[in-house]
Amino acid sequence: MRSGDPRIRKAAVALVLAAAGAFPATGAGATQSLESGDVYARVDGAQVVLGNGVAERIWSRGPLRTTELLDKRAGGRRWAGSHRDFTLVLAGVSIGSESFSVRSVVLERLPSGGIRATMGLTGTGPAAGLTAQRVAEAYPGIPGFRTQTILTAAAPLPLASATLDEAGVGAVTPTLRAFRAGADWRDAGWPGPPLWPDVGGDFRKDRPAAAGAAVEGEAQWLDAGAGGRRLFMAMERNDLPSSRASYDGSTALLRVDYTKDVVDLGPFEEQIHVENPAAGGGRTRTLVPGQPFALEAAFVGFGTSADDEAAQWGRYLAEDRIARYPHAVTFNTNNVDSNAISTGAKDDANLKTIQELAPIARRLGVETFILDDGWQAASGDWYPDSPQHPEPRGKFPPRFPDGTFDAVRASIGPMALGLWMSPLHFNPAAQTFATHPQWACHPISDGLVLYNAAQPDDGSNEAGIGEWSTAGFPWVESRIEDAIDHWGVRYFKFDFMLWLDCAGQNDLYQDHDAFVAMIDRLRRAHPDVTFQIDETNDYRMFPFESTLRGPTWFQNGSPDPPALLHNLWILSPYVPAFAIGQEVLGGNQPWKRFDVNTLMAAALPSHITFWLDLRDLPDAVIQTAASWIDFYKAHRDSFSLPTLPLLDDPLKNGWTALQEWDAGAARGALLAFRQDSGDSTMRIPLRLVPPGLTFRLLEGPTGREVGTATSADLTRGLDVTLPDKGLAKVLLIEPVKPPPPPVTGPVGNPVKLPPATHCVDRRKFRFHLHHDRGARVVSVYVYVNGRRVLHSRGRNITTLALTRLPIGRFTVRIEAFQSNGAELISVRRYAGCRKSPPHTHRRHRHSHRRG
Repeated sequence: MRSGDPRIRKAAVALVLAAAGAFPATGAGATQSLESGDVYARVDGAQVVLGNGVAERIWSRGPLRTTELLDKRAGGRRWAGSHRDFTLVLAGVSIGSESFSVRSVVLERLPSGGIRATMGLTGTGPAAGLTAQRVAEAYPGIPGFRTQTILTAAAPLPLASATLDEAGVGAVTPTLRAFRAGADWRDAGWPGPPLWPDVGGDFRKDRPAAAGAAVEGEAQWLDAGAGGRRLFMAMERNDLPSSRASYDGSTALLRVDYTKDVVDLGPFEEQIHVENPAAGGGRTRTLVPGQPFALEAAFVGFGTSADDEAAQWGRYLAEDRIARYPHAVTFNTNNVDSNAISTGAKDDANLKTIQELAPIARRLGVETFILDDGWQAASGDWYPDSPQHPEPRGKFPPRFPDGTFDAVRASIGPMALGLWMSPLHFNPAAQTFATHPQWACHPISDGLVLYNAAQPDDGSNEAGIGEWSTAGFPWVESRIEDAIDHWGVRYFKFDFMLWLDCAGQNDLYQDHDAFVAMIDRLRRAHPDVTFQIDETNDYRMFPFESTLRGPTWFQNGSPDPPALLHNLWILSPYVPAFAIGQEVLGGNQPWKRFDVNTLMAAALPSHITFWLDLRDLPDAVIQTAASWIDFYKAHRDSFSLPTLPLLDDPLKNGWTALQEWDAGAARGALLAFRQDSGDSTMRIPLRLVPPGLTFRLLEGPTGREVGTATSADLTRGLDVTLPDKGLAKVLLIEPVKPPPPPVTGPVGNPVKLPPATHCVDRRKFRFHLHHDRGARVVSVYVYVNGRRVLHSRGRNITTLALTRLPIGRFTVRIEAFQSNGAELISVRRYAGCRKSPPHTHRRHRHSHRRG
């Protein structure tokens, strides 16, 4: 055949797609299938099937409808029959997914081991002139599906609302859940802004309804209960009023209704908030011809119980959605501020101060040292305050001797450098604004600039409150890139985001979308950099836009332990507690009013941040705090798990508790707090404990084993005794593994231990992990002489290394858990350089398996 032969070109395209893990699109009559571990997809001329070992969803191709939504576990539960996938309101016309047909399907494997099915849609009837993609993903062992719709129009069309996913669930008991930020003003008793009391209240607001009763409202989560089981829906969106959920007696859905948003100015939420209470009117989004418009993604999952729902959601987030970032212990210089070299919001951290703080931070165990807003000469230019880039007011000498933070990094090492940044704002004295005034958000910034220039020393004006339009975002991104590439910055705290309408430039949605897209580009380009979003004002990216991308900064001020614990308790298990940034030991010398052990225990489940002048800490407080930080680092994986609230709300000031728990591995931690209760002992039942196991109980911060408990003991409840009010107890809970089972599986060396003829270097013993075809190793436990020395979890673990092996005879046991549920165990005994052959046992998942 000639090189231009279309058959050659077609074969070449197929090879490229296959190499990328994608399979060519199928037409209306073509068939294809793809498998990845227990995940599968099948396509023929009539339907698209996507599923795994625990769940399945089926779509008809013409018209597009979900025809089956199935939870396969515990006898099975068919949650929905034939029903539309989504509904659009375009130019005043309601258009359902049944106005689209599936013209093509592309299947591809995901890095997590899942499968993505991208369905190419063509509109007919009222949807004529529209094309779309309906993207669905399934993951290994996860009972649920992530979906997203991407629209493309041939002509400009106003989009008033769109459902992200729908399920014809029939008669259920519904509950809507709204998650809100704004701790600068919000608390459990906040009445809400004038005329809008429904916006008031706590950080989570549940709206339940009776079985079969209709309910609608602002929410990012919907629960549908029937027969003790759950279907749940969650949208990857912030908490604007346009984020809605509803149930009408037969259909559960998530919807974005742009007409509801009028004025949502987070920093001014106490005084300014306007929604559209009517149906219709209000805002719309415009579909630009030929330009894809992506709606937010949603996840539809299943629970065999309320607790199982929490476990499956937590597992989905941990394994497949949350961006990987170090759960580092951080310090922020915000409260190092006596206005010695500042006049308003800026801190007083210069090189001399940093050199005084750094040794204390190292003693505490801090891993990332974050400079707050005082580091910048002028917001908008974003250069260090230095002789090369002096602060434009000229009131104070430069803070740093160089413009690339060389001296700072030398002073704080080995801690990583982090920076506070208000990326959407600028100071009117910034050179960038003088050069590019057209980048400002007009007309709002015109007034802000005049006010800022008139009072340059006050409050946030000192840093700068002018607002960029999206025209300035490329510059913002280039400054962040420069800080990463040339200043060694590995952590950013983004603050003071405000989504604005800029005349002739962008609306508030475009402002928001451009910022989120910028963060996603930065994350892809710099996976070793953490991006934290300040959520102390509302309507930024909370709950699931920010916490899927990194940690949040949730609480300013100086709250006492009951408030800090309440934030975690009320948001769990929905919003990951380990992403919630709150201060440790901050405020008005709380160690004088609370036991330091209690203060530190309250911080363990969160994103730990010291947010005070460390020079004020007494030496005894530093020593105690450091012991807890050492404990946290040694068991960080036990405090980076889904969190379950136990007992009662901490704000009631009685006994309360939190349970960190990996339901698959049956391990985690119990954190119990007596607070002001008159009872010295409390029985605390744990949730999601599989039967038939025995557990070791290890006390923090020593790590000392203080007893054992059975599954029945944990389920019935541990009796925790705290002799005095205000004390806390932290217990790690780890299953005791039974003796190695008889060798009945295959022989050989599944984890690739070195051959018996090789000696093992006790300083570093590295080995490769084997896995079954089509599976991945997702969790590994390593024991030396019966003591666990390593636990690693990941999407695809291929190698491990052991250090500091004991002298003389010892036994290594390696347990590798695979994505298909199988477990590989190797045991090898060592005596000097002589090793016995590995004993290997292969077994499949049981209720007592670790994951």
